[in-house]
Amino acid sequence: MNDSARRTLFFFFAAILAGALVAALRHLPSFGDYQGPYGDVILSGCIPQRHTPQGVAAVTFDYRGFDTLGEEFILFTAVAGVLLLLRQQQCERQEKPRDCELGRAIPATSSAVLAAGLLMFPAALLLGCSLVLHGHLTPGGGFQGGVLLATAFYFVYLSSDYRDLTRFTPDHLLDYLEVTGATTFALGATLPLVLNRPFMLNLLPLGKTGSLFSAGFLPLFNCSVGVEVGAGFLLLIAAFLKQVIVIRRESDQ
Repeated sequence: MNDSARRTLFFFFAAILAGALVAALRHLPSFGDYQGPYGDVILSGCIPQRHTPQGVAAVTFDYRGFDTLGEEFILFTAVAGVLLLLRQQQCERQEKPRDCELGRAIPATSSAVLAAGLLMFPAALLLGCSLVLHGHLTPGGGFQGGVLLATAFYFVYLSSDYRDLTRFTPDHLLDYLEVTGATTFALGATLPLVLNRPFMLNLLPLGKTGSLFSAGFLPLFNCSVGVEVGAGFLLLIAAFLKQVIVIRRESDQ
């Protein structure tokens, strides 16, 4: 197929797609005209039934919590697969990080970069903890907070060096945290089955709506997911950094 035919086909199908998009946009409800009966049902039941004003958290960790359990283990399996693929091979060896090699002049970290890292680390860490702990009260949750927790520790690497990152986040601790987070969620979801109760049935007091210790299992599930997601992303990026910075093939000089 020559270039002229390709362009003709492109413009033909692009015109069809553009027409479909315009037709779809014309039939959208007007601004402020909410048409979501499912959302109305959830919002009408989440406070009296689950003592949480956060309908999204109620759906994610209660009404359809089995979906979230599967999604968490998708991430867990993905991290395990990446670590398996990036494991050290027999033809590879570990050396000092490239920025620590002898004879290499490394420019000192600028004051601006160091100050930015020192400021962003606690800010991202506190925001991540807040999103995880208040995920059943305000928008946020374990997934979003876990990503921010991982990001906070990588400000350490960006403003310092690889050794400081490994000192803050040793692999054996991250392995333990990821397994603990995933196991806690799975045990909390399946424990009611052992007691001959429905799957993911809440077994904790619901508490007072709007308080930190409310909504039963929801805060526990948020924390377990936050720990698992944060540790998982830290393990992923650590594995990629190790491949780039530390691991060498025996044939490399």
